[in-house]
Amino acid sequence: MRENELIRQVAAFPQTLPDGWLGIGDDCCIWRPGGPTALSTDAIVEGRHFLSSDPPALVGRKAAAAALSDLAAMGARPIGAVVALCCPARWDAAAVMTGLFQELSRHACPLLGGDTTAADQLAITVTVWGEAPAQADGRPGRLLRRSGGKPGDLLIVTGPLGGSFASGRHLRPEPRLAEGAWLASIPWVHALMDLSDGLAADAPKMAAASGCGVLLLPDEVPVHDDVPVMADTARQACCDGEDYELLAAVAPEHWPNLQLAWPFPVPPARVGWLLPEPGAFVEAGGRVIPLPWTGFEHHS
Repeated sequence: MRENELIRQVAAFPQTLPDGWLGIGDDCCIWRPGGPTALSTDAIVEGRHFLSSDPPALVGRKAAAAALSDLAAMGARPIGAVVALCCPARWDAAAVMTGLFQELSRHACPLLGGDTTAADQLAITVTVWGEAPAQADGRPGRLLRRSGGKPGDLLIVTGPLGGSFASGRHLRPEPRLAEGAWLASIPWVHALMDLSDGLAADAPKMAAASGCGVLLLPDEVPVHDDVPVMADTARQACCDGEDYELLAAVAPEHWPNLQLAWPFPVPPARVGWLLPEPGAFVEAGGRVIPLPWTGFEHHS
C-alpha cells in the first residue's frame, strides 16, 4: 500500500476531537493541555517484541497498549497519541493501523498524527500523553512516580503474573488505566509503575528509585493461569515479563482499607516490602536470601 493511501485510510478512522484540537492531516497536531502532562514513547520491533507470523492487527494493538500502560503506571488519563510506522511491503499496514487505532479508541485516546515510511522490518513507535484525572471534589489529581516509595511500604500488584509469551498474551496486553487512576487518587499509595520486564526486574527498579531495598515474597505472588502447572511457577510469575499489571507501594497500615475499597474484579495481592537498606532479596523457605533472578530483558 502506498503511503498516501494509508494516510487517507487512517485519517478516515472515526473519531471526534474537542473544539480547538487538530488531528491527522497537517504538519503537527494541536491540543489544549489541561494541566501537567505525562508523556511517553514506546517502540516495538519485529523479531524483538513480536514475530513476522503474528497477526498484523494484534501487533498494532500491542504497540498501542504497551504505550498506554506507561500512562497507567503514573495514574494518568489518556489525552492523545501519535504514531511512527516503519513498515515493509510484506506487512498489511492498514491492518496494523486498524488494530492500533481500535486499541486507542477502546481507551478514549484519539490518534492525532504521526509518520509512515517503508522499512526492512516492521517497527512501530507510539507516543502517548495524558493528564491526572480531577479528584471527586474537583481539585487537580496527581501523577504518581516510581520514586515515592518509603521504607516499610507494602508492595502490591493488580493481577496475576507470568506466562504471557507462552500463551500469546503479550500481543493482547491490558493497560490498567482505571486501576492506575484509582491508585493515584489514594493518598497512602506512594509509588506506582507497570510490570513490563517482570516483577524480579521491576520491583528493584522501584526500590532503587525510592532509595530503598526490596524483599519479594515469591510464595505470595499471584500466578497467572497461563503458567504451566508443572513449571517453576514462582519463578515464571516473577520473571516472564510483559504482564503490564501495576506495582504499587502502599503504606502497610492502610492495606486492609485498600482491600475493602478496591473496586475492580481482580483483587490486589501483596508481593513484598520496601526495605530501609539497599539490595534485592527474596524470602525462601523461611530464610531471606539475595534475589536469584533478573527478570526479563530484550537483548540489543
